[in-house]
Amino acid sequence: DALETQLNDRAVTLTARPLDGGGAVLALLDVTPIRRLEKVRRDFVANVSHELRTPLTVVSGFAETLQDDGLSPEDRARFSATILANTNRMQRIVDDLLDLSRIESGGWRPAPTDVDIRAVVQETFAGVRATAERKRIALQSELAPDALVVHADPTAVRQVLANLVDNALRHTTAGHVAIAAVRHDDGVRLSVRDTGAGIPAEHLPRIFERFYRVDAARSRQEGGTGLGLAIVKHMVEAHGGRVTAESTAGLGTSVSAWFPNRPQPPETDSASGYAVGT
Repeated sequence: DALETQLNDRAVTLTARPLDGGGAVLALLDVTPIRRLEKVRRDFVANVSHELRTPLTVVSGFAETLQDDGLSPEDRARFSATILANTNRMQRIVDDLLDLSRIESGGWRPAPTDVDIRAVVQETFAGVRATAERKRIALQSELAPDALVVHADPTAVRQVLANLVDNALRHTTAGHVAIAAVRHDDGVRLSVRDTGAGIPAEHLPRIFERFYRVDAARSRQEGGTGLGLAIVKHMVEAHGGRVTAESTAGLGTSVSAWFPNRPQPPETDSASGYAVGT
């Protein structure tokens, strides 16, 4: 039987076999990548279960309450609205999980073409204008003259900007949300900058992980699935691009997606099998 042990930060299995003439052969196998994948799978199942449990509990509880014939019409309408909101939340989680699964499994491949950034920005802002006006947040566009066209999959660019703007609006209570485009490193860098509370430095490296939230309770309350930035990361890296984030507490956050002029093959993290930025 193999014995598994820890050598520094690596998981290693040791197997020993005796030799006929005396002595033994000791075989060591580095199983760190396997253990990492097992942990990713366990964490994923736990996260999905946790994310769905709360809305399911709400739907179940309020549906049971609606069976009370003595409910007033006002309460019945309010409870029905709550059930609908939580059902929609579960639908968004499932849709995002399907998108992420399709991207990670290779079921989706970008079909790059020249995309007019001005048109995508207008479309993105049109979709969130009502929310921005309600919160009194200005929507700004800062597009450099030489960065008005990006070579990327049109659907991916729309989804990347939509996710980043939606995320910025949810975490901004005053000021503005801006989309910027500049030419950078033989490509175009699209950035979404907000004037929100900012992200503490210790959280910044992890914001592109699935279901990772800086303020979990607030994010769920405002409708976030915890998957938007993970989808952004994988879509951009499928183009051979990269994502980065900068933030200053109290001043806001800027998340950038860099698309190369022509597609570049994404690198692969051998431990996770996921594409990583260059």
